[in-house]
Amino acid sequence: MDEWALFIFTLAVQASIGSTFVLYLFNLRSSELKEDEAYHLFRMPLIVISVLSLLGLAASFSHLGAPMNAFNTIRNIGSSWMSREIVLTGAFIGLTCLTAGLTIVQKKVTPWLMLVTAIVGLIDVYAMGALYATTLVSGWNSINTYTSFFGTTLILGAVLAVSLVAPKFSKETSGINAKGIIRGAFAVAVLGFTIQVVGSAMFFTAVHEVTMIDAVPASSILANYKGMIASGWIASIIGMFLFGYLAVSKSKKTFVSLTFTALAIFVVAQGLSRYVFYVMPG
Repeated sequence: MDEWALFIFTLAVQASIGSTFVLYLFNLRSSELKEDEAYHLFRMPLIVISVLSLLGLAASFSHLGAPMNAFNTIRNIGSSWMSREIVLTGAFIGLTCLTAGLTIVQKKVTPWLMLVTAIVGLIDVYAMGALYATTLVSGWNSINTYTSFFGTTLILGAVLAVSLVAPKFSKETSGINAKGIIRGAFAVAVLGFTIQVVGSAMFFTAVHEVTMIDAVPASSILANYKGMIASGWIASIIGMFLFGYLAVSKSKKTFVSLTFTALAIFVVAQGLSRYVFYVMPG
């Protein structure tokens, strides 16, 4: 697999987008928080998300070869999904850094800016999917590309957001319905998992109709990665069970460690899925 830069870029940026979206939902569920409580709850998660998105940006520059290539590429924004993806990714990362920066300077969260950032990010995920789905590469030009990317966004976003606030949730904090928030995040992860299951089912029923640019269909290439594909699904299922346990458990003693364990499991699961995605061109 030669596309390690894109592997890191897509996972990092999609996780950042999903966690921004879930943090906004957290903020809605925490409306009774005092301003300083909300600041201390969301400050560090917003900083981490900004750093993660910048890591994705650095990986994308590595793929382009030189940052200036990105500026040359956006000239075709009217006709190129790559140009749109670059513009939307840049806008999302800029808004993410702005949201974190304003939170630190003003010592308060700006919910509407979080919402705008999340919306731009979700549109960016669609552009990422379209960039691959509109090619002639066997396996990429299917609806599974969209469902895989949006599924990763929701799953990694939900578990990352919970992980980032877990240290606060493990302590008594007034005004926080921690269990309700975690259950909401779990529902987002379940939605992402369901989307990926549906997309995968549709992919394997329609893959024989996929247009190919060479003599090797995606189904033949994927046959060599059955073990990796199965491992990814098994890890996802284990992660969902663990996340579900966290959503109903009342124990605080192991909450933080189990949350980060769930995050690690989902990173492995989505990483295996993304690896298989990038080997499909053969």
